[in-house]
Formats: sequence, structure tokens, C-alpha cells
Amino acid sequence: MSLVSVIGAGSLANVFANVLHDFLPEFKLHSVLARNQEKAQVFASKYNCSAVFSFEDFLKNAAPVVVELAGGAALKEYTLPILKSGRTLICLSSGAFTDDAFKQEAICTAAKNNGRICIVNGAIGGLDFLQTCALQRGASEVVIETTKSPKSALEGKTLDLTKKMVVFEGGVQEAIKGFPKNINVGVITALASENPHTKVKIVSDPEVHSNTHKIIYRSALADAVMEFSGKPDPANPKSSTTAALSAAACLKNLYSPISFW
Repeated sequence: MSLVSVIGAGSLANVFANVLHDFLPEFKLHSVLARNQEKAQVFASKYNCSAVFSFEDFLKNAAPVVVELAGGAALKEYTLPILKSGRTLICLSSGAFTDDAFKQEAICTAAKNNGRICIVNGAIGGLDFLQTCALQRGASEVVIETTKSPKSALEGKTLDLTKKMVVFEGGVQEAIKGFPKNINVGVITALASENPHTKVKIVSDPEVHSNTHKIIYRSALADAVMEFSGKPDPANPKSSTTAALSAAACLKNLYSPISFW
């Protein structure tokens, strides 16, 4: 049985833990780190693992694989020490990697200490295709269009709740500044395609009942349109359940004698 530790005790962490408990019995939760002690204790009791509230204590005894399900701020705070310890870090909050200096330091730290960073697909797919095409090193056009309800995940913006409208159109760096909670998929797309000029389009549509992400790829090698419509997590409508499931699938692939990439 392989041990895994998690950072975060919210809705996505619970989805991840449930998948391990119900479908991946070869894995066992070892420990959880969370700022909210009450949530962490409830989580630990439910999944029979230890709750830790100090990162220093967490790192001393964490499992060989740590899964981040706590947001970009937590990922930035904990990534380097985890990698320095030689552990594998599976992370959902890829938006943190728009900071190129942080990304490069994380890569170097992992390489020097036999650590590993696994950025999972979250609410989308097709990253294998984008990585494959990126090997040609030729010019490509990459666009990701995200459509969401104005009530579900575009808080803080003055929107017309009665009609469909384009809220943002521009580069990934601009998008992460204006929509930090809505752009992880754009960052993942740019990283996987190795295209820093990936365009992001965010659409507000009061008629939609799910979050839809459409990736458009064009190059001399291939053209593709990939569309993903994930249903919101009932416990947290601003998140997609498939995001947590992708972390579990990544964990399974790390240890499996056969993997699908």
C-alpha cells in the first residue's frame, strides 16, 4: 500500500479522498495539512489520517507523494521545501506557474533533489496532444475559451446577468491578474503546448449550467478542437469535480505498471 499526503481539507480534497477510499484501495491517506484546524480534524477523522497544522511538522513525516488541493498561495508557499525533500508534488493550482521565476526555481529545485512536479489536467484534457505537437518546435496558434455562468465563478466583476458577453480576451499573464480563480486551465494549456502566446477568452453566459472549456490548436502539424464541459462540484459550485479526480488519476499512473498518457 502506498501512502499519500494532502494539502487542503476543502471540497476538492474530500472528492480526492473519497476516490482513494472507494476506488483506489492500494493508496492510503497518511496526513493532511490545512490552515482551518476544524476542517482538518474532521477530514482526518473521516479518512483515518493525521491532521497537521504546522508545515514544518507536516514536511518531517509527509508521504513520498504530496497532493496540493489548497490554491495558488499554498502551492507557492510549500512547493520548494517539498521538492527539496525529494518528494513528488501533484498540484492542481497551476496558475501559480505564470510566475516564470517561481516556475524555473521549482524546476531547478526538483532536478537537484530528485523531486518531481506533476501538473494535472484539472477540468480539461488533451494535454498529451498539446505536448506531442509541441515537440515539433514550430509556430502554433493556441486559444482556450472558457464559458461560465456569471453567478458561479466570475465574482467581483460587474456583469450583465441577462445576456451572454465576452468578459476577457487576451494573454495568459493578463488573464491571471484579472481572473485568478478562473484561469488555471489557461495556464495548463500554455504550459503543455509550450506556447507563451496562448490566448484566453472568458465568456459569461447566464444560460449555461456547466463550465465549458474549448481548446483550439492550429499548426503545420495538426489542427484540433477539444471541448470539455464539467459539471460543478455540488459542495463547491466554483470547482469542477474532475479537477480532484485528475489528481487521483495522476497518482494512479505514477504507481501503475500500465499508464495511459
